[in-house]
Amino acid sequence: MADLNWKKSYYESWDDAFRGLAPSVRQQSVRVAAYTQVLFVQACADGFANDRQIGLDEMQGRYADLAYKCGMYHQLGKALVPPEYQLWRSDFTPEEQAVYRKYTTDGRQLIAALQEAGASRREKRTGEIEEAATENIPWLMQRESCQQHMERWNGSGYPDGRRGSDISPIAQIVGLAHQLDHLAAQTKSEDPFAEAMDEIIAGEGTDWNPALIRILRNCRSKCRGVYNKYIHYSLTVPKTIPLVEKKPNRPMGLKFRPMVDCDTLAPRLYEAEPWVGGIAGQPGDTEPLPALADMLSRTGLTADVSFYLLYEAADALLRMTNCRLDCRGVLLPMLPQFYRIGSQLKRFEELFGDQPVDRSLLWLSVPAEVAAKGSKTVRELLNRYIRNGITLVLDEYDPAEMPLEQVEEVGFTHVRFRRELYLRRETAEQMDILRLKGITLLGGGVDSDTARAWLRDCGVYAASGPVLGGAVTEDEMIRDCLLRERTPE
Repeated sequence: MADLNWKKSYYESWDDAFRGLAPSVRQQSVRVAAYTQVLFVQACADGFANDRQIGLDEMQGRYADLAYKCGMYHQLGKALVPPEYQLWRSDFTPEEQAVYRKYTTDGRQLIAALQEAGASRREKRTGEIEEAATENIPWLMQRESCQQHMERWNGSGYPDGRRGSDISPIAQIVGLAHQLDHLAAQTKSEDPFAEAMDEIIAGEGTDWNPALIRILRNCRSKCRGVYNKYIHYSLTVPKTIPLVEKKPNRPMGLKFRPMVDCDTLAPRLYEAEPWVGGIAGQPGDTEPLPALADMLSRTGLTADVSFYLLYEAADALLRMTNCRLDCRGVLLPMLPQFYRIGSQLKRFEELFGDQPVDRSLLWLSVPAEVAAKGSKTVRELLNRYIRNGITLVLDEYDPAEMPLEQVEEVGFTHVRFRRELYLRRETAEQMDILRLKGITLLGGGVDSDTARAWLRDCGVYAASGPVLGGAVTEDEMIRDCLLRERTPE
């Protein structure tokens, strides 16, 4: 960690200080600002805190834009410390926890300095005299929201352990907006917003003022609108440590095509589609990985490239698992040469050790020609992978080239027939035999509703193809999953 004594002491402007925040803190502040404004407007309409003078002073509709700024700058104190101290970590030492939590009181001082500097410049420019800081309601609201937003109704918060009505009304609102966003962005569920609402409401009377919870209930749909607007900011949350750096200009990567239930069309898993860029004279264009198979084999890069793509698929799976998205697996097509270079089980173990993803969710395709025409050593290698918990899908299967006995000998439990064999009676009969033996059937290349209906009637678990969904990026896949699996209100 960095030196605990390092501290930024001065910023020229509000924007300069805001840019001193870590990107994820800035993004969160934008969302909190939007939630704060919605809650504030509702609180004014409901007469929140009007039984006290501070409520009469602060809870006025003309301050709605100011409430937005209170939410925007409530974490400004974090700009005074290095980026590694701006995000809470569970392994912070007690000293580091104290450094982190000081952002509330330091932030109030920073805001006061920025306000007074701005007033001094205006005085020099116009000769006007600003109200004293202790009497300027907008100034106080910004300072209170920064210092007190982590206080809690029962006194369990920080920095001062304030309780009940000792917490400023605007600070109560910003604090609730902050927690709503934190939970909605971090919660690992199919509907993070609903789960966040439930958790906050459960804190009524302990963490939160009961009157404020009523306000939250009254503007729930508007808060949901804020969540929907900014959902793309939350795509990588819960945070994972990627094993590959997925830069836009990387030379290779994955797109993901849904494999759907042929009856309901609901995605069950995703088929990864590797791509390679850098085509000479065509910047930005890509080509499929098999086009480079021979070159990779000649240069001895087949295994390295395959594991790069495996790690990228594992990253995507971990993000989906952490968000509790309904995905039963990711199917990654593997080059035929991969299964001819000896056991890579040690590298598989390293992969699953580096990224805590359920290995049963990472499915690899095996071209049927590898299993059908490969040596006994190759078939034993495939069986070894299966026995070590790696799901192998026999792809492009043709019973005429590989009898069922050989499929069972290797140990395949997942099979996808060659597209050219669809819509045939003998293929349907073969599929029925495989299903009765407990083998899961998959489909691919589905280009018509007729083929989809036929696969459904044949008991295919999931299928992909042009009429069932196109290939998208990892972020687009997760965004679409989050939006689809939201529980409508």
